Amino acid sequence: MQADQVVFEMQSYITTSGVREGSIQADTAYVFQDSAVVDLRGMEVTFYDEEGRPRATVNGRTGEWNQDTDRMVARGDVILFVHQDDSRIESQEIHYDPSTDRIWSDSATTRTDAQGAVTRGTAFESDLDFADVRILNVRGGGGRVF
Repeated sequence: MQADQVVFEMQSYITTSGVREGSIQADTAYVFQDSAVVDLRGMEVTFYDEEGRPRATVNGRTGEWNQDTDRMVARGDVILFVHQDDSRIESQEIHYDPSTDRIWSDSATTRTDAQGAVTRGTAFESDLDFADVRILNVRGGGGRVF
């Protein structure tokens, strides 16, 4: 990969009007001068609520972060941990778009709640408050929709 800059142990923050809304960490980040997109390896993204408490954490093997829009995608055995209810959502690819306050996956998804109940579907979508988490095309696991 012919990056203009390679950053090891990268850490950056997502802010709006000076308020920290998230943090991005990566083992390695590949930065290109002709693009706003940073390629990440060994990534972790944490989203914060208005009081600065962690709302959710996303871990993936690889990903991309658009520095201009803060849109992100995590890929490869992605785990999204929702702090407020200790649930976990797993998929091969999870997207985040701050302009729509939306996080989603179009790939097979498994949600495990704090009690260990498992729901599987073909995709999921949620707002960033995780008040409206929807597993789409639920299959097996009792047919629960969150």
